[in-house]
This record gives sequence, C-alpha cells and structure tokens, in this order.
Amino acid sequence: MNRRIKTLSSWYSLIVFLVSLGPTAIAQWTAEEDAQYVQRFLEKFPEVSPIPEWKEFASPQRYDELFMGKGFDSSLQNVDNESGGMAWGLAYRMMSLNEMYRVTKDRKYLDANLKCIRAGLAARDDVRSKKLWTGEIAPIWGCSKYTPRGRAVFAVHTGMIVYPILDCLALVQGDGTFGVEMELELESMQRRAIESLEFHDRQWRAGSADGEGHYVGLNQEEILDDKPLPGNRLSAMGRALWSAWKLTGKELYRHKALAIGQYIKNRLIVAPDGAYYWGYWLAAEPVTESLPKEKVDGEDISHGSLTMDLPILLALEDQVFTAEEMKRLGKTITNGFTRLNNGVLFGDVTGNPKSNPALVQSPGRWLSVAPYAPEIVPRLREFYLKYHPKPDALDMALLLKHQPQP
Repeated sequence: MNRRIKTLSSWYSLIVFLVSLGPTAIAQWTAEEDAQYVQRFLEKFPEVSPIPEWKEFASPQRYDELFMGKGFDSSLQNVDNESGGMAWGLAYRMMSLNEMYRVTKDRKYLDANLKCIRAGLAARDDVRSKKLWTGEIAPIWGCSKYTPRGRAVFAVHTGMIVYPILDCLALVQGDGTFGVEMELELESMQRRAIESLEFHDRQWRAGSADGEGHYVGLNQEEILDDKPLPGNRLSAMGRALWSAWKLTGKELYRHKALAIGQYIKNRLIVAPDGAYYWGYWLAAEPVTESLPKEKVDGEDISHGSLTMDLPILLALEDQVFTAEEMKRLGKTITNGFTRLNNGVLFGDVTGNPKSNPALVQSPGRWLSVAPYAPEIVPRLREFYLKYHPKPDALDMALLLKHQPQP
C-alpha cells in the first residue's frame, strides 16, 4: 500500500511539473484530471516488478509457449459465434498466426491457421442449419448477443472472420511448400469465405460524397436499420474486400475497399495539433471543420485501432491515404492516447482523462502505424513491459514484427 501511495504521489508531481512547462508539454486538460486518471489506470494495470527484459518478454518462443501449446487443437472444437467469440477471439488469433508467419517465415503458423479456417467454416450457419431471427439460414456466422430482435448477422463479424482467412490463403499461395493435393481444399476455403463476404452486398450503398461507399445496418440493431455502420465495422469489411481483390483480381472488391477508405478519410477531423481524431460514430457528411482534441468525443482505442486498420492497409499500397496522412495518425498516438509518454495510456484516441482505463485493450494493434511513425514503438512497448505482462496473441505478434532493430 505504501508503495502504491508513493507511486501515485510521484505521478502527480510529474504531471504538475509537465504542466508548468507550458501548453505544448501536455494536453489542455488539468493536472488534477490527469492525476485522477493515472490513479484509475494503476488500479486497472498495477505496475510490474521487476520489469522484464525485452528478449524475455517478446520472442517467437514465448508466443509458442503462450498460444501454440497442447490446448491449441482442443480450443478449436465446437467453436461458434453465438456471443461474438469467433469475431472477437478466434479471428484475432488467426491474424496473429499470419503475422507470426510474416515475422518468422515458419510454415507451422500457416498450418495452424488452416486448422482454424477449417473449424471456422464448419461453424457457419448453413453448415449447422441455424436460423437468423428473420428465419433465413445464411452462409455466415450469426450471433445471439447484441440485439433484442434475436439471432442476427453483423457485417463486422463477417469482416473480422473472413479477413484472416483470405490473408492466410494469400500467404499459402506465396509460400510455395504446399502441394497440389491441397489445391481443391484451398479453392473451397476461398470460395466459401468470399460467399460469406458477398452475403452483405444487400447492405452496400454508394456515397454520400463522390468516391465514397459504405455498408448500412440490416436486420440487426434497430437503430442502424438503413443507417451507415460505425467506422470500425466498415473497416473490418474493407480489409476483407481488399484481401478478396488481392486473391481474385475482381475489381469490384477493390472498388468497394477504396470507397470505404474514402468514406472514413472524409470524416476524420484534422486537429490544430496536426493529428487525426474521430468518434465512434462518424459524421453523416464529410468533415471540413478543424477541432481541438478536447472538443472531440474520441473513439475508444480498442475500436479505434480497428477503424484505422483499413486506412493503414491502403496507405501501405499508396491508395486513398498518403504517407503524410499516416504521420498524422502517428500524432494521434503521440499527442493523444500515449501523450504522457511513460507507459500510461488513455482509453480514447484523444487522450481524454475522463476516458475509462478498461478501454485500453490490445493497444499493440496500433503498431501497424510504425512504418510511418517509428516513435510510437517505444511508447507502446513501455505499456506492455510495465503494465501488461501477458499480451494477447496479435499484440505479441505485432510487437515482434515492429520491434526496434538493434
């Protein structure tokens, strides 16, 4: 207890000191607000002691120990998405396996992911004869959790599940060690994944501005009926569409992914500090007004990282977003939720001390911005070393992929 009191006292003193340096040293919230947030953060994330060495914390060996052990196969038995578990659990594990292959070039990660794909496709509604609340049996993964209407299908779940499937299949194509005997199975996997993606064509809408496109809600939450989906949900579908184009060459998928990217871009606020900020609910029309971050009801950093995944993916191929605009996203991290620069992270993208520390979930996903803003890497790494000793699978893979070079 004494150690905790001393820690909080030192944090408060540091914040007061930074504020005394002037308005450029820290965001324009008060020192007291920041100190209160730090206290709540430390209750959620007690500081690790002793702080581990990096080589002990993050390595392919530790990834394997944590996520590739004896329980891997058993975890794939009877998977389902009834409570969103495939979209928010299995899908991220699949993404991590793809990234671990990119880090190591070890085929075992693709083999493991193919097991996940088999289990995931076997859990589809049409395979298990499960109906949606509308009575339809669809080639997707329904969910009973989020709407009082009953069992529904969510585009974001489809996007989350299909994206790592298609990404894995592209990596398998490029690996060169998979024999021709697997071709029929791989073709079936690709066909069925794209069938799930195309189920949502009925939700596609052009506009509202030129070059934009988006999906709307349909038969899910009533408040979203024929309304644009939030940015994070659009981004999940956009990534899957981009991967579908990469695999098939079908231009329609590329067109839709770029249109979603433009839709998101047009609704990001460029603040006076040079960073992008945005809310969970994107504006109905393109945004032209600049606002300081203190005036933005920022999206939480968990959903926010997903909202930015498509823009980052497109920027890496010089589409829609430029390298300079990705540097703005780097400032979202340095000026926003990592602004204290000491491992303490805020719960929303603006760095608002009124945000909830519980929303600091898997911030390692923001490491994909590192090619444009390498200064974010030590800030995010410090959070894990000091406050989060057991990262999620995707976080670990991205920490390895974007670790500073010796």
